[in-house]
Amino acid sequence: MNKRRHSRAPRPLPVRALLRQPERDFYRLPELTIRGGAILTDGCRKVLEFTPEKLCLDMGPLAVTFYGRGLRIESLNGKRAVVAGTVTRIDFAAKWEGSYAGGA
Repeated sequence: MNKRRHSRAPRPLPVRALLRQPERDFYRLPELTIRGGAILTDGCRKVLEFTPEKLCLDMGPLAVTFYGRGLRIESLNGKRAVVAGTVTRIDFAAKWEGSYAGGA
């Protein structure tokens, strides 16, 4: 006799799991916000490469590369940068892998 297996719905997370502290590096992740035709970055440590077609930023554990036309940095203040221009692609790469866009 074949027994049918019934798939069970996943269990909901206990309330305790929903209220726990986020992972250690959660608040150190970079933030990108599109606002009014510009991209605001929070967590920028330095500019790794800059041309009107390619802009690579050191964003802590990641290198974030913007590709497009007429790229420019409108503001760089502390760890915040405002990138403007026509962005056609954004790439993310782990810096420690040596694979950030400026290393190619």
